[in-house]
Amino acid sequence: MATYFNAVGVLSAVTLALPGVGHAPVKAKYRVDQSLVQEVDVTGNGVDKQTLKFSTSTFVTVILADSAGGRTLRVVIDSMKGDSATPIPPAVMDSARGGEFRAFVDRSGKPSPLTSTGTSPAAAQVQGLLSDFFPWVRAGFKVGEAWTDTSVNTTGAGSDTVNVRRVTNYKAAANETRGTVKAVKITADHTSKVSGNQPTPQGVARIEGTGNGSGSYFVSPDGRYLGGEWELHSAIQLSGEFAKNPVPITVTQMTKVTAVR
Repeated sequence: MATYFNAVGVLSAVTLALPGVGHAPVKAKYRVDQSLVQEVDVTGNGVDKQTLKFSTSTFVTVILADSAGGRTLRVVIDSMKGDSATPIPPAVMDSARGGEFRAFVDRSGKPSPLTSTGTSPAAAQVQGLLSDFFPWVRAGFKVGEAWTDTSVNTTGAGSDTVNVRRVTNYKAAANETRGTVKAVKITADHTSKVSGNQPTPQGVARIEGTGNGSGSYFVSPDGRYLGGEWELHSAIQLSGEFAKNPVPITVTQMTKVTAVR
């Protein structure tokens, strides 16, 4: 039974924060620090519980530009590294440098999922680490307002397909200051349901589970994303011919995003 389930990004809380349409191209740099703790309880199949803990740090450049009907989003990996326990090999992270992802943001400020451009094969292998580092902000929000977003997302194809339904509650909570920059603090809480399949060395695994998360992030008056922190929890069960009994998996993921000046 494989000890690493690729849950990074599967039950995430947020998607993308953007300024409104009509701006000149904007370039910004961010540091994304993530840690993940995964427990695989295979005691019901006569095997000891397995625990995996690792962390990663990624520097990215984000470019936003006006386009018909919204804005284009480009995310370029400047560098990426993990600790000694990270299941992604260092060579893959080194090769991911320069890899690019793109998305489209409609006029309401809601983006499509990040997709690899294919310029770096290694980038596709680390895509889950970057898929949710930017939060979404409804265009024209004001302090004190609250809103809810429901999304259904399907990733993969065939025997490697995961469907996630997520309900997120947002609130523009307060005016604050980040260093010397005025900002609005946005809070976000979500619940998720996940189902699908994932291949393992022992055969296809069926996936079912739930997730929840909470956190906050900051947006400047002109719509610039200034960073934030959030924590995600998921409880998943894997079942298939590889195990006599379903295998419970719990995942806790911490993410901190810092704007780099």
